Amino acid sequence: MAEDGSVRFSIGEVSRAVRLAPQTLRLWERERLVSPRRTDRGYRIYSEPDVERLRKIKHLRKSEGLNFAAIRKQIGAPARPPADESPDTEAANATGERLRRLRSRSHKTLKEVSEATGLSISFISALERGGSGASVASLRLLAEAYGVNMREVFGADLDQSSPLVRGEERPVMQWDNGVRFEEMASGEKTMDPSYIKVPPGAGSEGFYSHNGEEFIYVISGTLFVELKEQGSFTVAPGDTLYFPSTTPHRWWAGEDPVEAVYVNTPPTF
Repeated sequence: MAEDGSVRFSIGEVSRAVRLAPQTLRLWERERLVSPRRTDRGYRIYSEPDVERLRKIKHLRKSEGLNFAAIRKQIGAPARPPADESPDTEAANATGERLRRLRSRSHKTLKEVSEATGLSISFISALERGGSGASVASLRLLAEAYGVNMREVFGADLDQSSPLVRGEERPVMQWDNGVRFEEMASGEKTMDPSYIKVPPGAGSEGFYSHNGEEFIYVISGTLFVELKEQGSFTVAPGDTLYFPSTTPHRWWAGEDPVEAVYVNTPPTF
């Protein structure tokens, strides 16, 4: 209940009420179909009009088969959050809050995390305050220091166990440089397949390593992968690369964007 007497709902409550997975609600938010407000800790808060709007979107999507553009045209744009709560700012604040909670849960000081990761105290502190600049490599180092995987850092909802994950409903992890991982499997699993998109020139921005093994299949573009002490590999469309994740590795796209299937096993990334 808000101070003005209106009712507010969490994403879990809305998920159960509307019978849509949390990742679907997040997808519809990214597609600008709905725009819930956020708490000062970055949690989504839905109003009663938001819930009714979601029910209407669900009907237009499931019963009438309209795509996102057609739905936006029919029901109009949602009310936007205040200017200082843009989606990018909200995402950064939410990730920063999760990083702060993970450090607190692991009972580590900023200095201890800095010593364990090689990242500066000021950089770690800035990320916790919602700052930008986090790369795949730097967040992986923080995740390892806290004993978690990247899904926990991003707060991806993967507990919905279903053998089918539709392309339009994949949970997404996206970095400041535009690198995007879309999760291709849900629930408890042995393999962790992702559909990745890497903008031209972007990449992991540093070496990282973790337990397990990795498999890459490039669909389009050219991905360059460097395995420490083993050299660099040019992975073209149709090529595959398989290597132990314990080998420090980094990767980046060439002049064209890259799309690839990237599999980690076990899901420790």
